[in-house]
Amino acid sequence: MRSSLLTGGKHAPLLPDLLEAIYRADEIEFAVAFIKSSGLSLIFQALMDAVELRKVRLTLLTSDYLDVTDPQALRQLMLLAERGADIRVFQAGATTSFHLKAYIVIRRKGDQILEGRAFIGSSNISRSALTEGIEWNYAFGLRVGADSSQIEHFKQIRREYSDLLSHKQVMPLDYDWIDQYEQRRKVQQLPVAPGSDDPELPTPEPNMVQRSALQALSDSRRKGYRRGLVVLATGLGKTYLAAFDSKAINAKRLLFVAHREEILSQAETTFQRIHRIARVGRYTGKRKEVDADFLFASIQTLGQSHHLERFSPDHFDYVVVDEFHHAAATTYRKLLSHFNPKFMLGLTATPERTDQSDILTLCDDNLVFTSDLFRGIESKLLSPFHYYGIYDESVDYQEIPWRNGQFDPNSLSNKLATLARARHSLKEWREKAQKKTLAFCVSIKHAEFMAERYRREGVSAVAVHGDSVIGRTEALKQLADGEIEIIFSVDLFNEGVDLPAIDTVMMLRPTESKVLFLQQLGRGLRRHGGKKQLVVLDFIGNHQGFLNKPQALFGVGSTHKSLVEFGQKLKNGRLELPSGCYVNYDLKIIDFLVRLSSEGSAKAYQTLKDSLGRRPTLSEFYRSGESLQKVRQQYGQWWRLVQDQGDLSHSEVDALETIGDFLREIEITSMTKSFKAVLLEAFLEMDGLRASPTIDALSMQALKVFRRRPGFIVDIRE
Repeated sequence: MRSSLLTGGKHAPLLPDLLEAIYRADEIEFAVAFIKSSGLSLIFQALMDAVELRKVRLTLLTSDYLDVTDPQALRQLMLLAERGADIRVFQAGATTSFHLKAYIVIRRKGDQILEGRAFIGSSNISRSALTEGIEWNYAFGLRVGADSSQIEHFKQIRREYSDLLSHKQVMPLDYDWIDQYEQRRKVQQLPVAPGSDDPELPTPEPNMVQRSALQALSDSRRKGYRRGLVVLATGLGKTYLAAFDSKAINAKRLLFVAHREEILSQAETTFQRIHRIARVGRYTGKRKEVDADFLFASIQTLGQSHHLERFSPDHFDYVVVDEFHHAAATTYRKLLSHFNPKFMLGLTATPERTDQSDILTLCDDNLVFTSDLFRGIESKLLSPFHYYGIYDESVDYQEIPWRNGQFDPNSLSNKLATLARARHSLKEWREKAQKKTLAFCVSIKHAEFMAERYRREGVSAVAVHGDSVIGRTEALKQLADGEIEIIFSVDLFNEGVDLPAIDTVMMLRPTESKVLFLQQLGRGLRRHGGKKQLVVLDFIGNHQGFLNKPQALFGVGSTHKSLVEFGQKLKNGRLELPSGCYVNYDLKIIDFLVRLSSEGSAKAYQTLKDSLGRRPTLSEFYRSGESLQKVRQQYGQWWRLVQDQGDLSHSEVDALETIGDFLREIEITSMTKSFKAVLLEAFLEMDGLRASPTIDALSMQALKVFRRRPGFIVDIRE
């Protein structure tokens, strides 16, 4: 805590002390004459996290005094109000002066105040007033054990604030008031106070990739499509693209759907910057603002039938479904089948599927536009990366139970939180890392262990998770300012958070999902200041579960053959990369990839299964480049291989014993083209590409086809 008098300028600005107080607060009470969007942007995320993540009670009072306050800032404050903050406005009118600047923060334990701070002085919420401007603010502090006079002074400040909230000219802020204020507002030609002439933040413009995508979307609608999927790598601005496109078709009512509150929060802010006068609302388990122009909804709530029924199918002009790789789930399907907007846009950073349904069919098979990570780097929109695939020498992943396509979480956490592994990671980090590192851990126990071990070695490190002492925004601020060197994180930085200052990402956990791997990688790919490249330290073990990483990052196929070819390219230095990128794999990892060529059909099956996250179909196995002849040599037929891998249910095993020979004949017999077309149709349905039947069900499907063709025996023998 610095001197009680903050004099502003370069050496004693209010902003650092104010942010520190917000990070520690349980209650926040602000009263300022005016708020500029330039200043609010400096503290908005800290306030948002306080209200949304820590459930801090926030009260904020501003005014229309001299019409200085930005309407844009007021609309952004409504996002805080939406989350429970008490936002009010003092209507000064033509005769009343309102020149107050007071910031009160309180940290308490139950009913006891542990710490209180009040900054009272000359700084309104503008960039210049909070940073480089010469502003005097007196910081009054109160701690446990303070003398009676200090306690009384602090109580007096709070009483006066409380009385002010009850003033007859104070009212709750709402969109109607903002609309009226914007219409009657007369912008002052000359500054009336430091920062009063700060311009509103400009409306962002599309980047070059977004411009191409917008053109593709326009062309798609011109062809008659009313749904479409856009695939943009993390960092290329999927949410802004949706905001720009909905603006282009002049959408009046919009629905944005996602599965995490963080994504919804970021999306609200983004859309509000593009659609400046739209009334934004939330539809979640806690809040259901059905009258909002732009509604941001959690799929967990709106995906339920009784919530969907509150809206007519054509209620929204434009529907956005973010993270569309989740869309095959039942809740998403319900929503997509219920609404009939003028246009529905699916967004994802990867089209990777997580179950047996192809998400593209949910967008009328209309892949509008795609731009991968490499194109983003080549377009100078993302930072180049220096990727190090580091052999995880201290962990034998073969000893960790593997269930349902992932490692057992408890066993994995115990194996990773070891002294040997911490030492190995520290050695690699010291050799290769840059200045600002974000490390992804598997559990709270793992993150806390790693932070403690690094601190013991003289590294300034913190663990950040849902129950950590330090919050996410505070930790990022300290990392950006150089106060700490590394954040060990659990789940708080995967999606919906911009982290441009990060220059090193350390992956200390296996990531079964390609989607999650790319999201974590993308946390550091945004360009920022003097950052020349992102350094990626990826710890890879002796297990097939790690094979999804080259598949995700380098577009390698899911087959043994593709992975072996990738390993050979690495070994021979023939990997094609964007300018400025560099890749280095430890030799043990390259050898692991190359050795896959000697593995049999069972290993190929298991690799494909791990990649898909489910049982592969015969068609997928064949299209992946694997040899069906080898399968038949080893197992007789496809379904025996599936049975050998333990992927048949009891009823499917019974069916296979009954009609296994018949299925084998279908699989191996030459046929005429006409009959093959009919049989292929049956096989497609049998093979789970359109559905997921059991073997007995799919056998009946084949028999139905045969019964429609009396000459099928002759056809088969031909």
